[in-house]
Amino acid sequence: MKSSKRFEKNKPMKSILNLLLYALLCSVLITSCKTPIDPDFSYSPEMPKAGEKVTFTNLTEEAEYWNWTFGDGGKSTTKNPTYIFKKPGVYDVTLMADSNKNYVRTKQITIYDTIPSIYLESDTVQYYQPATFSVLVYNPYSYDVSYEWTFSSNAHGVDITAGQATAASLSVYFSKKDVEETVNLHITVGDSVYDITKKLFVEDVPARSILMAQKNGKILRQRMFENGLEAYTETNIQAGKHPFYIQALSDKLYIFDAGTSVSSLKSELEGKTGDGNIRVIDFQTGNEKEIIHNRNVGAIHGFYNGFVDVDFIYWTDFSEFIYKTPNNNALLGGFDWRGDEDSQTDVNYYMVKTNRLGYFGNGLNKNQLSTGIRKYDSHYFWSKGGTGKGIYRFTVTDILSQNVTGSGTPPAAGSILNDYAIRAFALDHINQKIYFSVTAPEESVGFWVANISGTNAIRIDNAPMSTPVDYITGIVVDNITNRVYWSYRAPEELNESYLESNPTHRTGVKSVRLARSINIDKEIIYFASDVAVYGITIDEEPK
Repeated sequence: MKSSKRFEKNKPMKSILNLLLYALLCSVLITSCKTPIDPDFSYSPEMPKAGEKVTFTNLTEEAEYWNWTFGDGGKSTTKNPTYIFKKPGVYDVTLMADSNKNYVRTKQITIYDTIPSIYLESDTVQYYQPATFSVLVYNPYSYDVSYEWTFSSNAHGVDITAGQATAASLSVYFSKKDVEETVNLHITVGDSVYDITKKLFVEDVPARSILMAQKNGKILRQRMFENGLEAYTETNIQAGKHPFYIQALSDKLYIFDAGTSVSSLKSELEGKTGDGNIRVIDFQTGNEKEIIHNRNVGAIHGFYNGFVDVDFIYWTDFSEFIYKTPNNNALLGGFDWRGDEDSQTDVNYYMVKTNRLGYFGNGLNKNQLSTGIRKYDSHYFWSKGGTGKGIYRFTVTDILSQNVTGSGTPPAAGSILNDYAIRAFALDHINQKIYFSVTAPEESVGFWVANISGTNAIRIDNAPMSTPVDYITGIVVDNITNRVYWSYRAPEELNESYLESNPTHRTGVKSVRLARSINIDKEIIYFASDVAVYGITIDEEPK
């Protein structure tokens, strides 16, 4: 009986709770069905001046609370506020209804001055980056307006000629960094004439760059901007004796230095001691590590070419071998030469030997200069000079396990470009092209492009060759700038008269637009003129 009475006593309390819950539910349902608020406002006058009162009229149909921001730090919670902008400029005025981020309207308002002013979003502009210059002109009576801009020689734009421009608004970039620029404007509004000036600072910004390896010198860096190129600068990184190939990957630079004694003929290397190496430099710390060297063996075991991916470092010797080692900062020390070619296959970084690919007798002969090794779509591309012409393709499963001297079936991928002795090559994966330099036959010497299958080979540049080993060794494809770049060293005997008649045969790093179809662009421009380098690479990390 006691428990029953207690139950009856609490019954009114439960009824009250149920009523409250019902009321809350109804409130939620009503709120959820409420029409969304669409904030809006207008302002007057239409062309307000700095120091003049601006009245904002709230056109929002439903709401109770208001939050205004005026773009210069000013705020208001009044429904129809007035506001005074102290400086001319373009401001974003924002109205938020009921403190709800979903109910927001933003409009731009231009505040004029009685004297015209040059408008720029910031007093600091970025090196080689376009900035828009315009004028805030208080012209309520629609008078005729004329503009006469004057810029320094560092300013560039489609509307600028010899530092002068007459457009009302123009896009400008500056080709000199860390300087203060002065922009002058002579403007006529009806019968009124004004001369106004604006000063701004051009600040440096990080950018991608091409790195270029000088013989017995330093690595050069030349940054690339959307609107132009700055002059190259010398880094603190030693390039090496013959840095035929270099590669930037993430925050590191890999240098493959063949050493002092190099040649396209094996007979010229016999009896000569090596002094080449593979080095890696950390861009962040500047620390340098020597992965491997050949100072303890012959020059024929030099590091003529290679490439790097996130897993491995690959390289070729003069002719016979491709090696690879994990890209894990492990140092190999002196090159391990076992004394004969068959024993060399037991070295822990051995990958493949010429006569283990079934190409023997089909062009991949001994004693022919190895000029490149790359990997694409699970296939390796191994290029050769001399009489072992062409590029030989294979997969890991194509490598024969036993020493083969003339027998064996060539890999199914086959060889390509067998009419040419190739000095270097690069692959354009996106456009399915291959770029390569040719040292023989004589009538074909030059820089070429073909389909990645080797078909439709077309010569882009016929610049003459000094020696095969020194000919175009650095080639890099850049799909961002849509160009291919290559390093060229002109023969010393070319005189100025010849070079004036053949301006694209000067020493330097050249470039053309990437080939995308059967129509090949042969308009050569110099990325870096008069710079004699071997390997080149693109550093994708802005610096």
